[in-house]
Amino acid sequence: MPELPEVESVRRTLMPGILDRRVAEVVARPSRVVRPDPEGFRRGIVGRRVTGSLRRGKLLVLTLEGGAFWAAHLGMTGQLILAPGRLEADHVHVRVVFADHGPCLHYRDPRKFGYLAYYADRDQLMAGLYGQMGPDALSIAPEDFVARLAGRKAPIKSLLLDQRRLAGVGNIYADESLHRAGIAPQRRPADLTPADLLRLHASLRETLDQALAQGGSSVKNFVDAEGRAGTFQEAHRVYRRTGQPCPACGTLVERTVLGGRSTHFCPCCQR
Repeated sequence: MPELPEVESVRRTLMPGILDRRVAEVVARPSRVVRPDPEGFRRGIVGRRVTGSLRRGKLLVLTLEGGAFWAAHLGMTGQLILAPGRLEADHVHVRVVFADHGPCLHYRDPRKFGYLAYYADRDQLMAGLYGQMGPDALSIAPEDFVARLAGRKAPIKSLLLDQRRLAGVGNIYADESLHRAGIAPQRRPADLTPADLLRLHASLRETLDQALAQGGSSVKNFVDAEGRAGTFQEAHRVYRRTGQPCPACGTLVERTVLGGRSTHFCPCCQR
């Protein structure tokens, strides 16, 4: 599933290609991936110019002329790709055509867990997923991070995945940042010191920054808006490396399940 670095990589590669362009037409299949529905989405964005972008956690939001918003959640397998004409690929659910006849924006999603949505104003945007998420994991201050976790009795991995508490972290970056911080995913914040949590905050920020620099992780089908895969998967220390040696100590990486999610860790580095 695309997480914060992947969505931010899409945003950064998408904006140069669509900023200040006016939407001329939307070709959308009847599908749950277009909200409120294909016709309502089309009526909302056609004729409007793209004026900027926002991102909170895994949600990308394009700002439109007139104070409206166009949100994109990539779900598990969603892709936003700029390409001339029709994209020669299967599972393309939406094609956005611009008035300047330049490259079109295509939304492709084999699993259809993601979506595109139109919001008429900020009140509608805040009433949806955007307003329900906690602070963005890339910008949260260390003291706020500690305050949101300290004393909690749930496993630290589960808390990192709670988008209402911290937006943007999923399985990949929870596993990777916990390994870098030397904290076992089963540990409870109630049993950790403030210094432990500050170390985790620093590790999380370092991991996200490195992933961004490498265009995110392409463990399945992730590509940015220019169709390029990320390379951070080559730097993963524990995620999906069960039975392989830990790069820090050589102990074999183990896998367990926490809250129904596969969890990877080093039993030596993360006691």
